[in-house]
Amino acid sequence: MKLLDELHHRLSSKTRIRSLFKEASVQDLEKILARLNEVYTEKLQSREQEDLERQRKKDDITAIQKKMSDLGLTLSDLDVLSDTTISSKRRRTSKKYIFQYENAKGDTVSWEGSSTGRLPKEFQEYLEKYQKKRAECIVE
Repeated sequence: MKLLDELHHRLSSKTRIRSLFKEASVQDLEKILARLNEVYTEKLQSREQEDLERQRKKDDITAIQKKMSDLGLTLSDLDVLSDTTISSKRRRTSKKYIFQYENAKGDTVSWEGSSTGRLPKEFQEYLEKYQKKRAECIVE
């Protein structure tokens, strides 16, 4: 970006432009001017295209607003419709279970958690010691 800033600074003054091109030939300046004119023309066409697109969108919005007013609808009516579609999406919830196991002292311990995820260290040791699966320790 520094190059662009430097270029803009140099080209913003006639005196700086003269010093920049003092050793350039007339033919070189003509080539540079022709290329600059091409870039300028492209930029103008691009701006005109953007303006046309902006105007088309504005016309479409106006047509939609007119159609909505003809039907007696407001923007809040559209929000109500979109809220129902968003809330109808399913969320993943993990079911909680109560697990029962024996700790190292031999006491029976109850723990509430899901069937996936990390386990308490004692529960993990119990499962490894007795070669059990998590589901076998679920209390009905």
